[in-house]
Amino acid sequence: MQKVIDVCTRVEGHGNVKIYIQNDEISNVEFEILAFRGFENILIGKKLSDVPKIVSRICGLCHASQTIVSCKSIEEMYNIKANQQSVLVRRLLMAGELLKSHSMHYFFQSFPDLLNIFKIYTKPIDIYDLIKYNPQLTSHIYEIIKIGNDIDKLFGGRSIHAITPIPGGVIYRPSRKRIIIVEKYFLRVLSNLEWIIKNFIDLFSKFNPPEDFIIPNVNFLSLNNNKSYDRYDGILTIKKGLAEYQDFRLEEYIDYFDKYPTIRGIDFTDKNHNYLVGPISRNQVVESYGSDEISGYLSLFDEKWRNNILYASFLNLIEMYVESQNSLKILEDPILKSTIPLPNLKSIISREGIGVVEAPRGSLIHHYRINKRNVLKEAKLFIATEINIALINDMISNYARKLYEKKDLNKVKKEIQKIIRAFDPCISCATH
Repeated sequence: MQKVIDVCTRVEGHGNVKIYIQNDEISNVEFEILAFRGFENILIGKKLSDVPKIVSRICGLCHASQTIVSCKSIEEMYNIKANQQSVLVRRLLMAGELLKSHSMHYFFQSFPDLLNIFKIYTKPIDIYDLIKYNPQLTSHIYEIIKIGNDIDKLFGGRSIHAITPIPGGVIYRPSRKRIIIVEKYFLRVLSNLEWIIKNFIDLFSKFNPPEDFIIPNVNFLSLNNNKSYDRYDGILTIKKGLAEYQDFRLEEYIDYFDKYPTIRGIDFTDKNHNYLVGPISRNQVVESYGSDEISGYLSLFDEKWRNNILYASFLNLIEMYVESQNSLKILEDPILKSTIPLPNLKSIISREGIGVVEAPRGSLIHHYRINKRNVLKEAKLFIATEINIALINDMISNYARKLYEKKDLNKVKKEIQKIIRAFDPCISCATH
């Protein structure tokens, strides 16, 4: 059996595509992530107060989600909840993180592939071609990236690896001046996004997305709040097919994840148990984004788009719009300017705690256990990209086999990476 390895380009981090060829046919293709950084081991023996600071280093893009889900896990051990002011600041931090993450993926990874897939721009696009392709688009995207960065700096203490979220709340109370500044930021984001969304619709809505990018039989997994869009609070829901929903409480996750072992990467052979998390799963599970404007935008794309991995690019834009609208409502809440003491972390009620949020790329779960000295003895981190890998491998294998019937291997290697990029894998998080 021949094994061909090629570097996967234009993804967040470093990954390879491994192609297995037997009897001049492609037998299997794997998206391979070789690095291992061992954060689950690093956390063992650490004090609870130090854990959120450590896990924020897992990723420079998903740092707020990693920190906040860690705090939520620890808060469960103390049987406390962060006060409303802290929750609102955490939501603003997560919004800034999503703006930066989604806009960077859309512009640098997804948009060039969309231009190529729909034959709008047929030549290879390097970074300089991309920047010059539509200067107005470039300007809008770069402003959103900067604003996302500035929001996280204002509410997180710095632009990456936020330091303000702690178990029990957030050690930060925004001033009236900063609230006004951030209100202007989100209004600018909405203005930019209205142009970008219209540009996406004008460019791509008239096309039918290619069948090779259709998502096969899959279980959609997402956090939601009574079927409404919510990345901070709610319950986990599995949606099977078009209508079958299964809700479960976070503490029940072990039963479901043991039942569907692909989530821990144990069994990638059962294709009926493939999972998808991220924007498409959130779209499949939630029934309301809380905005008539969003419903109008979504109505322009039919079912052929909604069950296609390329639709994630449009949903990235939609989620940035939703988060900006929601953040403007948060900034109107007078509780942000109040002085509210944080709870004292005195008595540990439970020796294990589980937390969940929706990171930009999907469901993120931390599960901790502590010993009698109240230091961590076990940590399990369930990362969105890990959850998606089984489905990624399934889709790129099928696409590669079809391409190899007519194309040479170099063409196959380039084309299947478009599917990988459409998933927006966060390799930094996956190599935890």
